[in-house]
Amino acid sequence: MTTANRLSRNTLILLVSNIGSALLLFALSAIIGRAYGKEGLGVYSTAMAWVFPLSLIAEFGLNTLLTREIARQPERERAYLTTAVHARLWIAGGLALALIIIAPLLSRDALLVQGIRISAPLILVLPLFGTLTAIFRARQVMWPIPWLNLGMLVAQLVLTAWAVLSGGDILLLLIVNTFTSIAQLGAAWLLWRRLFHVTSPTGSGSSHSITSILWQAWPFAVAAILAAVQTRLGTILLEQMADTTAAGSYAAAARFVEAGRMIPNALFGALFPALAALAQQPTALNNLFRKILGLLASFGLLAGIVCTLFASTLITLTYGSDFTDAAPILTLSMWSLLPSLLRSGIGLYWYAVGRESWVNRVTIIALLIQFVLSLLLIPAYGGQGAASAIVLTETISTILLGWPLRTHHARR
Repeated sequence: MTTANRLSRNTLILLVSNIGSALLLFALSAIIGRAYGKEGLGVYSTAMAWVFPLSLIAEFGLNTLLTREIARQPERERAYLTTAVHARLWIAGGLALALIIIAPLLSRDALLVQGIRISAPLILVLPLFGTLTAIFRARQVMWPIPWLNLGMLVAQLVLTAWAVLSGGDILLLLIVNTFTSIAQLGAAWLLWRRLFHVTSPTGSGSSHSITSILWQAWPFAVAAILAAVQTRLGTILLEQMADTTAAGSYAAAARFVEAGRMIPNALFGALFPALAALAQQPTALNNLFRKILGLLASFGLLAGIVCTLFASTLITLTYGSDFTDAAPILTLSMWSLLPSLLRSGIGLYWYAVGRESWVNRVTIIALLIQFVLSLLLIPAYGGQGAASAIVLTETISTILLGWPLRTHHARR
């Protein structure tokens, strides 16, 4: 199979997976919002807003590094995998324990504190699952990824519906989320062993190799962690500065933006190994990069127009009339998708050519800008202030990240 055919097939596989995942996550979010209202959705979303960035700290950028390095050096797969697993067990275990201990300091809401503690095991589970999918991507064996993602979400949706019908509270839904994620990890591990004829989970790796690989991975880790904090910052600050009800309204709108990101993410997942492989072929790399940016810009613009015209209808159909205050938040926040996608595409290019440090600098600046803008805008405008902050931040950071591209292309 030619590289172009493989790339098209892999992109299609991940696109189907991400569209299916977006639809199922919409259904899940709608069930939570309709059954438990803004407060319940706020508790659920805020608990995950604390857990997800910590899971990326535990990941420590190793998934991106694994995909790039195994695509370049397949013979080193076992050494990289051993390092990734050992690092995650130590880092994630410590972070999960710390979160359980300090949870009462993170919120005055007792229900949210319990929710954070229930979700804490995901700090270990999510990075380990990501390690296995990184290997699938590096080997360009994409078909297990949609089966694993869609299977987990279908199971979660069915169990969530059962929990709602049986009168369970929002904490039961968080238990379901943790349980189905653990089951997904187990299925991925079994598939990895079966597909690649692995007789033992890991090989041998020295402490020197672990230190070396972690040193290579830290630029990816910084960017991923800061980006995760940035996307969850609005939810966390709204809960802190207002309450879980305000966070719930914001989370309802944010679900549309997150779904919008999931579809192009299929393109990123399929293209990154190809971009990394083309790092020494500037003309081919630049041509592919321009096509990617064109597709991302078109998608982001279309999403912004649709949500501007139909925000109220989309919110009411998904969550019900109690969430009408989320419609203006959706109109604003969806316009963050266009610069956000362009920023992700440009970042993918910098990763492929080994310029991770520039991505990190811009991400740090973006987080600081959003934090300051959120502190200024949320007290006066609530969820709309949080949405405005992220639109401005994404626009500024995209311009900054792409500024050196012209001179970089000229030198190459």
